[in-house]
Formats: sequence, structure tokens, C-alpha cells
Amino acid sequence: MDASLVNFDITNSSAPNHWTKIMKNVEWTSSLTSALQHKQLNGNHIHICQKGDFTNYPGIPMPSISTYPSYVGPVTERVQDCLSNSSTPETMSTTTASALESASQKPKPTMTPSESYMHSAVLDEDGKYTLYWSYNETSIVFEAHVQTTGWLGLGISPNGGMAGADIAIGWVGHDGQTFFKDRYATAIGKPPIDPHQDWFLLSGKREGGFTFLKFTRLLDTKDCEHDLPITSDTIRVIWAYNNAIPESEDGMAYHGPATRGSKSINLLEPAQNKGALLPASAVRYDFLNRNVSLPAEKTTYWCEAFKKPSINTKQHLVKYAPVIQKGNKGVVHHMTLFACYTPFDESLPEHGYNCYGNSKPDTMIGCGQPMALWAVGGEDFYFPPDVGFSLGAEGDPMYFILETHYDNPQERTDIVDNSGMSLWYTPEIRKYDAGMAGVGNLVGNFMMIPPRQKSFQISGICNSNCTQAAIPPEGVKTFAYILHTHIAGQKIHVRQYRDEQLVDVLAHDDNYDFNYQQLRWLKKEKTIMPGDSLIVDCFYSSTDRASLTLGGIATTEEMCVVYIYYYPRSEFATCRSLVSPWDQFSILGMNESLANFDVESTDEPNHWTKLLQNAEWTPSLTSALQRVQLKGENYHICQKGDASQFPELPPLISKYPSYVGPVKDRVQDCLSSNASTVSTTVSALEMTTTTADNSANSQVKGFTTGIIVLFLIQMCM
Repeated sequence: MDASLVNFDITNSSAPNHWTKIMKNVEWTSSLTSALQHKQLNGNHIHICQKGDFTNYPGIPMPSISTYPSYVGPVTERVQDCLSNSSTPETMSTTTASALESASQKPKPTMTPSESYMHSAVLDEDGKYTLYWSYNETSIVFEAHVQTTGWLGLGISPNGGMAGADIAIGWVGHDGQTFFKDRYATAIGKPPIDPHQDWFLLSGKREGGFTFLKFTRLLDTKDCEHDLPITSDTIRVIWAYNNAIPESEDGMAYHGPATRGSKSINLLEPAQNKGALLPASAVRYDFLNRNVSLPAEKTTYWCEAFKKPSINTKQHLVKYAPVIQKGNKGVVHHMTLFACYTPFDESLPEHGYNCYGNSKPDTMIGCGQPMALWAVGGEDFYFPPDVGFSLGAEGDPMYFILETHYDNPQERTDIVDNSGMSLWYTPEIRKYDAGMAGVGNLVGNFMMIPPRQKSFQISGICNSNCTQAAIPPEGVKTFAYILHTHIAGQKIHVRQYRDEQLVDVLAHDDNYDFNYQQLRWLKKEKTIMPGDSLIVDCFYSSTDRASLTLGGIATTEEMCVVYIYYYPRSEFATCRSLVSPWDQFSILGMNESLANFDVESTDEPNHWTKLLQNAEWTPSLTSALQRVQLKGENYHICQKGDASQFPELPPLISKYPSYVGPVKDRVQDCLSSNASTVSTTVSALEMTTTTADNSANSQVKGFTTGIIVLFLIQMCM
């Protein structure tokens, strides 16, 4: 074409003799195609280099011309040569080999979700069952991606087992037709079809060894006989699958022990825009335990001290995440990062210490405010877009203590751990500083739960006098919380009162799971005003225990604590209470000889905790102790972040508020035509036993004040 190039109109593409039209008539032989390929790799290239406004850079002639660089070799094909016997994993590229290794460990679906979902979770350890879901005010949509060519099932269970579960099962048949049914289970076995179908299939497909089912249901189907409502409580999701395609509606083959399981999830957790919440300027900083060798004990609380990051100006913590050492997932139960407001103590043990042992340093008294929390089942935590935890400014933490709760039921001695937390902080200061406060019952063995109880209530009170002193006049807004009991815990509620009137239920979980303690976002921020009272009610089941359960740090002991994140930061840090031990002692007939009891040394044979274990827990005695929990005197503690007291507040003693009614069970009462709510504490309040002896020795009551105040200061840590 060069000889007659002048005959071609290069600029006007609509002209009949434009070169692109003439090229259409060329006969593309193999030699011509090869010649054109050769020119692409060896011919001259015309370059253009411009600014954003399409102007050229001064000093660079445009257009410039050069040949394809001679130093550039051919592109290497990264796909394995399946025809060559010499191709082995050792000869593959690193990228390909690692990708194959990863794929063999955790299979990935070959199809992306059909839409963008609010949440997703891998339900099994092998990564073969992935669940996606979104919800609105009335319904929820699930999409299950499972590595199976047979049937798959998903269910909502009251306890993680089949009995009482609400289940959906479906599959794609040999002919491509999809089968799907709402089912229920009354026991272990093949679940029958629910006569009232409330789960509905939206789509289904089998592809590449995976089955994909998309389905929906109402959050509350009103089918009390065979369905369970989906609430913001912890939900035990059960799952199962089998590779055989059923030949009939009830022809599902048994799933087997390896292809079924359960996972606790908060299905109605608000969605977080995580990508938008981590700025590009964020820097990661790790607080990791250093070769902690676990002792042969069921429960260990290990503490490590860390200096603050090397920052000299104010920064904001905007995200934190757990770092769990491989193989130790089963023993690291929860971690708390405490902020310390006193100068760093250089005498702290270099490699940590037992948090609640004799080696606990005195300087730990200034480390009373939790800053970051993680517990088993939890995920990464992102602060709201306009909130961050302040670091580096005057009055901010001077160092940190990482407290790790290790759960070692087999008392192994071969476990060494380096787990911890990663924090991301940024110089991009947000509008508000975050704070955290702990409310509930004080940790200690004055907390008593009798044996063989289906539901026993323990409460903690955040007194209105404390919030009046600790919270600014405009109030604080709470945006997230974490609930915490140990393994006997069943339910937790946090109620907010103002001027003796119920304002709100700040947090609740009627299906609490000790193994799922995720920090939870509130759907809508809630305001706590000075003078408000916060009542924390925890319910425990001790039906499997033959002796008294006391409060304490061990997994088999109990706690009743709720941590709430709020802004703007104030001195509101600790607000808890404890039912008077002496009111509890009085019903046990111990007050008359209290002088004979050793209150402080738990090693003494006459320590009151040992004497209590010998008590005969009759129904009348149990009911009397429950009445004291709901009607007795409460001792309160109200502290700042540095664990100091509010000077204007005397030791606080009050009765459980008379205006606080019983906790209402939020589960639908299927036996009532009007679906009225049921009180979980009716049996506790309608006691027929005699009232505890309130005429306890006045000398004994007076003796308690100093000991109780000292106890509260010690145990609040």
C-alpha cells in the first residue's frame, strides 16, 4: 500500500477509500499474518506522552519514534503444560504452585454470588460450604455455594442440633430440575416436609462440582409449630450435604459425620462498609504475645505489657483485628487490650505474667479501661467513619496491657502461643474520640448460682449517680457492644432507665453462645444521658452441675459483663455492682457466726466459699437466694479509665430498683392466641418460700463496709 498511499484518505473514516475499508479486502494468508506479527514485535513504534489536559511535556518531541525494545523477551505462559510428562509441581511457577496448593486445601466456588450480599460466612473448616445473605425489615435471602453434586441443607436450630430445627433442603436433579422443600426436625433423623411451606426457592444450579441454591423466607413466619423466628440474637445455623442426588422427594442419603455441622452467627448484624472505613494512610501495629508456654491449668489469663507506638502527635485507631497463631484457635478464647494512663513501668516482666496471680504489678491499677476486645467467633472491628480511638495526644494511653484468656480443658503443657492483636491507626483525625465502658456485675466469688437450675438470674446495676458524674451534659452515643458470660450463660439483656422509666433495651441476646462473642454494631446509635441507669440481667443454666457455681475468671466460673463503645470520650469507664454478700449469707444461716469465717484467704478450710459448697440446695433455699438477687442491697463501683474513683461520690449502696420490672422474653408465645410475651423470671418472683432473715446482726453489717469497698476496688480489674 505504500506506493499508492497518497490515494488513501487517512483522516476521513467515512470516505470510501479510507484505508481501513481497503484492508477489509486483504486476503490474510499465513505468511501475511506472520509478517504483520513480526512488525508488531520488531517495527517502529510512534509514542505519545501527555498530561491530564492532553498537552505535551515541554522538551519531549512529540510524536517520538523507537523500535520495540530488544531487551524484552517473550511473555512466559504460566499455565501448566498438561501434555509434558516433565511438568511437575517443582517446575511450575511459584504463583501457579501456590494457587494449586491453596485450591486443594480450600475449594472455591466456580461461580460468584448472583448479587452483592451484606454478609458471607464459610460454615465448615474445609471451605466447602459458603453462605451469603442479605435481609430487610421483614425477610432474608440466602445463597448457598456448596461443593457437592447432591443435596444440601441449611437450618435454624435452637441449640446447634437437629431437634427443634427449622430446615430447608434442596438439590438439582439429573435433568437440571431443582427440588426444594421447607422441613423440620423433632429428633436426629430425616426431617419431614413442613405442611406449611415458608422457605421459597429463587434459583438453583449445579456447575463444576458445586451446587448453588438461592432461597428466601420471612424473618418471622408465624409458624410456631415447625419454624423458628430469625432475630438479632445469636443464631445456631446448622448445615449438611451429600454428593448423591436423591431419586425421590424423601430420598436424601445420610450426610455422614464429616459433612454436617453448626455455626453460631448473628444473621441480622448491620453491614459495615469496611473498605471505606480504612484510609490509605493507616499504619498497622501488632501487639503479640511472646512465646507464652501454657501451664497445665484449665484457665489461664496471661498479660503482656507493650509500649505505645512511636507517635508524637495525635492519631486515631480506626481498626483492629485478631492474630491467632496457627493451631491455637481452640485455646485462645478472648483478648482484651487495656489502655494504661500512668508512665510505662520498666520493671514489668519482659515476657508477661499471670494477670490475676501474685506477680500482678501494682502499676496495673492504672490500666482499667479496655480499648479493644476480641472473643472467639469475633471478626475484624472497624470504627465508624467519624469516630476513632485517640492515641499520642496528652491524656491518651501511655502504654498497653494485652490480657489473653486461654482455655485449656485438657491441661496440655505442649502449647506455646504468640497470638495477639493488630491495630491500624492514622494521622487523619476524625470528628470524635471513642471511649469504652464496662457495665454489669463485678467479677468475684460473691456471685452465686445454685446447682440444677434451668434459669437463674444475676444482675448488675450501673447506678444513676455514676452516670451523672461520668457522662457529659449532652450525653454520649453508643454504637457497638460485646456481651460476656462464661459457659453457663444463656441470655443477656441491657436495659436503659431514665427518671424511673424504661427508655430502651440497649442490647440483648436470648440465645447467647459462649463460643461466639462478636463485637456487635447497633443498627442505630443510642444516647445515654447523665442520670440514666443501666441494668444488666444475665440468665444462667446450671442443670448439669451438682454444686454451687461462683463468679470468677475461670471458664467454669461465671461473669456478667457488657462492654459498650461510645463517643465522645468521657471519664465513663467502669460502672458495676454486686449484691450484698451479707444478704446472701443471711439466708444461708451464716451471719450468726460470721466471725468464724475467713473472708480473705481462699486457702483456709473455713473460707466461706468452701462452706457454701456443703450447703443443701433445696428449692426453698434456691428461691430465697434468687429473691435476694432481685430485692437485696447492691454495692456499686464507679471508676474512671485510670481506675481512680470519682471523688464526689461516696461508696454507693442501693436496693435493686423497684421500678425495674422482669425481663420480657422476646420469643413468640405459640400457646397464646394473642402471642403475648412471657416473663423469664416469673418463677423467681412468685416465690412461696419465707423471706430471708433481714434482722442480721448489725455488727456484722457494719463490719462489711470496709471489706466490701476494698473488694470492689480489687475485683473491678
